This record gives sequence, structure tokens and C-alpha cells, in this order.
Amino acid sequence: MNLAEDNLNNWMTSATIPGVEGLYFVGTFDRRITFYSQQVRAFQLVRAMHESGMADTNGSIAVVGAGAAGVTCALALALLDCRVTLFDPADEVLQLQSDSPRLLHPHIYEWPSLGSLERDAALPFLNWELETGGAVAAKLVQEFHGHRARLQQKLFWKERHRLTSLAPEGSEWRLTFDNGSSYVVKQVILAMGFGEEKKAGAADIYDYWKQRGVGTAAVEPNAPASYLVSGNGDGALTDILNLMIKGFEHVQFTETFLNYFGQGVLRATVLAAHKDKNSEADLEPLYEGELHKVLLERGILDSLTPLLRRDRLLTINTSGPLLSFGRAAQLNQCMVFAVLAAARQAGVNVRRSAGKISDVIKHDDGLEAVGISIAGTPLSERFNHVILRHGPDKKARYLPAEKLFEAFEAAYMERFKTHPDLLVPPSLNAETYTFFYERHLAKLADGAVKQQLAGQTAHEASTIIIGWDRATQSLVERGKIALRELVEQCETAPVSITIQMDAPMDRVKADDFVRLSKASGGKISLSVGALVKSSWQATLPFAPVAHSSSSRYPYCEVGSFCISESIDASLVRQLDVMLSKTKVTGKCFGLGHIAQDVLQATLATWDDWHATLDASPALRHDFLAWLGSIGTIKADPWDGDASTVERMASALVLILATHLGEPLKPAGVQRGNLTFDVDGLALGSAATEILGGNLLTDWSRPEQWDVDALILSGSAEVQVTGPDDTVLNAGDPGLSLSVARRIRPAIVRNDLNWRSALNTDLSTWRKAVEEEFGQWRRRQDDDRERVLA
Repeated sequence: MNLAEDNLNNWMTSATIPGVEGLYFVGTFDRRITFYSQQVRAFQLVRAMHESGMADTNGSIAVVGAGAAGVTCALALALLDCRVTLFDPADEVLQLQSDSPRLLHPHIYEWPSLGSLERDAALPFLNWELETGGAVAAKLVQEFHGHRARLQQKLFWKERHRLTSLAPEGSEWRLTFDNGSSYVVKQVILAMGFGEEKKAGAADIYDYWKQRGVGTAAVEPNAPASYLVSGNGDGALTDILNLMIKGFEHVQFTETFLNYFGQGVLRATVLAAHKDKNSEADLEPLYEGELHKVLLERGILDSLTPLLRRDRLLTINTSGPLLSFGRAAQLNQCMVFAVLAAARQAGVNVRRSAGKISDVIKHDDGLEAVGISIAGTPLSERFNHVILRHGPDKKARYLPAEKLFEAFEAAYMERFKTHPDLLVPPSLNAETYTFFYERHLAKLADGAVKQQLAGQTAHEASTIIIGWDRATQSLVERGKIALRELVEQCETAPVSITIQMDAPMDRVKADDFVRLSKASGGKISLSVGALVKSSWQATLPFAPVAHSSSSRYPYCEVGSFCISESIDASLVRQLDVMLSKTKVTGKCFGLGHIAQDVLQATLATWDDWHATLDASPALRHDFLAWLGSIGTIKADPWDGDASTVERMASALVLILATHLGEPLKPAGVQRGNLTFDVDGLALGSAATEILGGNLLTDWSRPEQWDVDALILSGSAEVQVTGPDDTVLNAGDPGLSLSVARRIRPAIVRNDLNWRSALNTDLSTWRKAVEEEFGQWRRRQDDDRERVLA
């Protein structure tokens, strides 16, 4: 399970300086940094180091910074038998998040990607779910130290160590810390975070992870309080929402906002607006078109209006577009656009200024932001609060490695130009998950846990989860094997697969999945998720209940392919197998022995029909439905029951043999599946009864069948009486003699005479078929003369 070469190169080069060995940076200049994405970057880097031979198990490695990336790097390297020391100025790992009330969501900034409302980070270790930063940190701190205790000779923790200098020393690196200690190591990973928010004069300072005093849900003591928010990244956009929405809580508001839309309307609209746009494109004019129309038509602006705060006067400042593609999470941008549009509609004034703030001056009557203007007129008024979101001061944070930091920045910015895909927040692929999961299981799990989780990798590899994605309002799948690939293989799948239904039954074509499972001959089984068990109870009463919906495999849209078509294709393959057996044995189920020349001509016809049916899935569906069943109005498709295939193969042989004496064509007609002559209709079937429970023999009148020929392998007793062979209505003719009517059809059935003809020779068989259809034509001619007389 080696890493693909392009991923290996990207993951290594995005963390290194060309020509400098043994030094790595994690997520330093990536955009849209999240706790989850930093962990993923750590997993990617460590795996790339391992597979490129750079994770030196003989030397020592220093990881500087005990945040999300640093802690993950250190533990991952130790699991690869590297000797790792983790350094941080704080007393504890993940100190920044340790008391944070801010909700931490692993994927929400990935919207409109599939699964972006999934609350589980789905990591092989140091995993977490949606919770406050403090709760997440507490869980991971406990896990980290528990693992460290088991890796005593591999993983070392050095608290209260602030890096003061980093310099190469031969083929090694010397790190010096503020407590006077110094370490020489073979490799260094800098995971030092991003530093404090850039400051300007007397502007308010708000720590991202701490509870704010300003801008919270509290009522303003002196309304309207004036705020200036400057910036266009996620921090600024979140501040705008926080200041404008009553009781704003990011995750809750996001989910409420998405619920305003149905069936992925918002996602489709945003993706269309973003199509072919560069990373600096101004999205606001684009959103004023189709997105604004959607917001109006669906009453979303009206829904947002009651949520607006009116006790604040907000001014938003940017030095470029507020909604710049690539500068912030797309969902944040959509929500800010919608809230501003609702404010505009409701008459809530939100001003927009432009310019780069060079200073913030504190006066007795408030704060003045220097360098901004509205419509070209300098803005010198005072604000109660000025919030700057101009990005962290990374240079100050990396001052101990200033020259190296500058070299890395230059190299990374150059890579952005040639690899814009590096801007996309990463997600952990299944292969990397498995790479670390297996090592974690082998080295850190105790006996009971190891036994419990030992089969998880195999289980997830053999399971496809079908779910309903709330983020995109679409049906999704997660699995090592794609559903389309499995469906196309069906009964020929190389391994057994479980399809776990995690979507409510009304979201899927349930009958198709049930038929697919039966058609696979045991290769595909169905289970149901615990949360949707009740909706599937009537359809799958005995299906195993899956209590976990986790999977290491990415979300994929199920797509619009037709499962029913693949089931029909499976039936054709299974009929092929039965016909091949007939060719070898010269004997057909229910029909007995068949003369060799009849059999050879019959199977040659099947080769032609096979191609015709495969070329038209709709025709194939209708043909096979009538082949297996007969209904009063329509035929039901094959239910997947393998025990009926042999009977259907017999019917197919009888149909193909009939073609030798009366040329037939597969066709989609109202009450049959074949045509012949100019406009003759025929029905060929293996059915033994009419859908609903009536026997075939109950249909004894031509108009009940409503076809001109019957080819039936399921009954030897079907008799159809012509209209002149019986008296209806107390002795009066049943139909006016001047009106055309159905005459008694030609019938080829599974009785002694027809079976004997099949086992004689081709000439005898053809003569029998020709005579039967000849009699039908004579009856037709007689009836025509009756009408014309």
C-alpha cells in the first residue's frame, strides 16, 4: 500500500525548502486552516517521510509546537519507531484550545463538499467529534499521554520550551530554547501555529479560541454600539455573522441556514457561480444574480430578518472584495451574503468601507481607523469597537528561524502558482487512514481493544454505506468498492460485500437494492443502520442492524446510474450460463432433450438477440419482465430469485426455437415482449400464473391475452377458445359481426407434442411452428372476411 508518487511529491515539497534537508513545516501558509486539516497535513507529511525514507529511525526528530499538527506528527512518528521529542512553551499540549467554549467542527469549512456536515473527524487516532474546543482538547490530551506512556522510549514531551534559535549543524540541527537548554537532532518539524492576530494601534484584540466580551449574545448597554470589522477571511466573516445574528452559534446557525434549502439547491447555485473562477475572483456580483434570486424565491431573506440584531451599527472594511474566492470558506461567504441581503431588505444599515488600516487611534469618544474611506471619502468617525482580522503575524512567531521561514515562504508561494490545488483543504484518504490505523492497533491497543477492532479494516473494506448527506441534500456512498462497480458485477463480484442502508427508505429505490441482493446469489447482503432501522422494518425485517456508521472511505455521490439495468444485465448473464449448460448436455430444464440442429440454431439466434437487448436497456427490461411474469396490465421485473432463472432459460429456449419457424423480434409492446409478421404481437414467458394469483388456464379468451401468439413454457394446459367457439350473453354473439376482434392466438407450449418436435430434428420442428402460425393466419383471414362481408 504505497503512496502514489504524485501525492508523495506534493506532500513532501509542500513542507520543505528546496535544497534544505531535515527541516519540515506543517500548514504554515495553507489557507483555511482548521484543527482537522492540520491533523490531516500531519498524517500526510509523516507518511510521505516514511515512504521516501526520510523518517529516520536511527536519529532523533524534534517537533516544535504542541497544537493539532504537532501532537499528531509526534505520535505518528513514534508509531513508526522514530525517536521523537515534542517541544512547546505551554504546560500542556493543545493548550490553546484547552478552555475554549468555541464549537469545533471537523468538516464544516469544507462545504460544498460531500460530508461537510459530518460530525466525526474520522481519524485513525487522536480522533474527535463536534464539541467545544475545551472538550476536544481534554479528550485528545488524555489520549496523547496514554499513548506516550506506552511509547516511553520513542516519544518525549518537553513543556515550557520556547524556541529561541534554530540552525543547521553539519547534517543535523541545533535547537536552543528560552530556558537555556539546547538539543541536536537529525530532523525538525516546525508546527508552531500562526502567531497572534496582526495588530494596529489601539484596535480591539480578540483571541479566536477564547470567550469574547465584545460581540457576544449580550444586549448592548448603549445601543446602537458601533463596530468596525476589517478583513475578508473566515475570522472576519464569522465576526460579521456574530455581530448581526441574535444568539449566534456557528454550527447551529450553519445547519439552520442549510435547512432553508432543499435538494442541494444552494450547492448547485454556488458551484455554478464558482465555475472557472480564479482564486481571487470577486464573488459578490455573481451572488447578486442567481443566489439572490434563490434567496428571494424561497423566502430565505424573510426567514433571516427576525434573526437580525438592530442594536449595533456595523461597518465592514476590506482592501479588496469582501467575498473573494479562495479567501474564506464558501459556506461562510454564502451566509454573510444572505445576512447582508436580508439586512438590506429589512432596512438595517450595514456600511462598507475600503482601504488598508495603517493605525487605530484611541480618542476619548472612541476608536479611529486610519486609512479607510467610503465611496472615496475618508472615514474619520469614532467606533466603539474596531476588530481587525488581517491574519496572524506569522513572521513574529517564526522569528527564531527567520531566514528559513522566509525561504520556505518564497518557495511555497511559488508552488501555489503552479499547484493551486494545494489551496484546497485536505481530507484524509482511506489508504493513509489504514496505514496509521494498523500501526496504532498493533502498538497501542491492549488485548481486549485489539480483539474488538481487529476486523474493522476488513469490515469497512467489505461494506458500502449508503447514506443521506445533509450538507448537499443528496444520496451518498462510502466504501472501498464503488456501488456502480459492485452493481455492474453483481453475481460475479470477486468478494462478498455488505450494503449498509444508512439512508431512510424513502430516500432510495428500496426494491432495487432488495432485488440486487437476491440477484447476486449471496455476494451482496443488506444491513440497516440503527438510526433508520424503523423505516426499513417492513422491507428488511430480518436484516442485521449496524450500530456504527463510521467509514474511512470518502463520501461519493451515488449518481444517477440505474441499478435495475444492472440487475437485468445480471439476469442475462445468468441465462447465458443456463444456455451454456443446455448446449453441453443437450437437455433443457422442463423441455427435456433437444435435437442438436435445433439447439445449435436456437443458440445462434440468442447471440443476435443478446446484442439487441444489451443495446437497449429499456427493451431488455420489458423483454425480461414478461419472460419471468405475466400481469393483467404489465409484468413485474425479475425479483432476483435465482431459483427462477432455470425456468426462464427454458422459456427463452422455447421462444428462440419458435423463431426458427416464425421469425420473431424482441419488442416492447403493451401485453407482450415480441413482434412477428407485419403487426403481430407475441408473449413469451416462463410464468406459471397471472400476477395476483390466477392460473394461466383461467385466461381462456383471446381478449384476456390480447396478443396474437403465446409461447409458454410454464404450462402445458393453456387453452384459448376463439370467439366463434363459444356462445355468450345467453346465446347471442358476444361481439358485433361488423367489428374486428381478437382471434384465438397461435400457441407454442410445453406439452408432449411440442417437446417431441424439439427432440426430432430442425425440419420437423420448423414444420410444426409454421403449421401453428399458418392456422392463426387462416383464422385471421376468416375473421377479416367476416368483417368485410
